[in-house]
Amino acid sequence: MRQVIVVALIFAVATLAGATKRVFTTGKLLDIGASQRVIDGTVYKSAEFTVQVADIIYTARGARIMRWTKDVGQGLIVGDPVQVAIEGENLILLKPDGKEMKTTITKRTRAQSQ
Repeated sequence: MRQVIVVALIFAVATLAGATKRVFTTGKLLDIGASQRVIDGTVYKSAEFTVQVADIIYTARGARIMRWTKDVGQGLIVGDPVQVAIEGENLILLKPDGKEMKTTITKRTRAQSQ
């Protein structure tokens, strides 16, 4: 009986430790594009997202774009508000289907006030 309680406690702690709750904020999706990198002679094309959160504009590289990919933005629409979380060098976008898309921040720019 005691071993069962210990095992249950270990699983409960491991589950809570692995479940980090992200804090999302609303930003505006300014652009969706693509960038290319050459690594060892191979060209890799990746999705690129530009998002404004408050007065900071983030440019972030997403997943590799395969030739058959039709929707590089994965359901996101330029000009729409988007839920984002920033964790270190990563920008996490919440897609319309509720799934998260993790991208790598490549540039931060201060928005120019008009």
